[in-house]
Amino acid sequence: MFPAGFRSMAGRTRMSLIIVLTVIAQALASDGTARAESPDQMQIDLVRERLAPLQHLSFATDREYCGYLYRLPDGSLEFTEMVRGGHDGCTPLVPLKRINLIASVHTHGAYDPSVPAEFPTVLDMDSDRREKVNGYVATPGGRLWFIDSRRMVTRQLCGLACLPQDPDFQAGDDGEIATIYTYRDLQKLESTD
Repeated sequence: MFPAGFRSMAGRTRMSLIIVLTVIAQALASDGTARAESPDQMQIDLVRERLAPLQHLSFATDREYCGYLYRLPDGSLEFTEMVRGGHDGCTPLVPLKRINLIASVHTHGAYDPSVPAEFPTVLDMDSDRREKVNGYVATPGGRLWFIDSRRMVTRQLCGLACLPQDPDFQAGDDGEIATIYTYRDLQKLESTD
């Protein structure tokens, strides 16, 4: 015989385990690979519209550009000031006033055959997780990626030339590009460079 309260405690533990397993199952696609959360199409369209001119600046200056997407109290979305970064990095300005940051947004600069830039980096994912935001990354090949910083998975929202593409871009230099990568996948890719 079990002590009083044990069965209800066991039931709660079982329920907690079921919830944890459900969350894990939802984070995995049917083939067992990680699945990224998806932003709504309106948000994707807004980000594409904002990144298009930044892509041209990135190619002309060989610099990354970055900022944040945030939500106003009325629910509408806005961007912070987009700032020019360096050849291989960009630090957005964090607004002084309290706003609801949704995602970081940045370009990967101009095409460079010696730099794999057609997918987000481990640093991109680490930064987003630390800031508790998701992320959008535009590549020299014109791809757009979404970083789900909670699941630490990135998913290609659209492929080559869905955004402006660097005129010097050569497809295939970064090898075969998957449509989804986990954090661990990116670590392996970066360790082989």
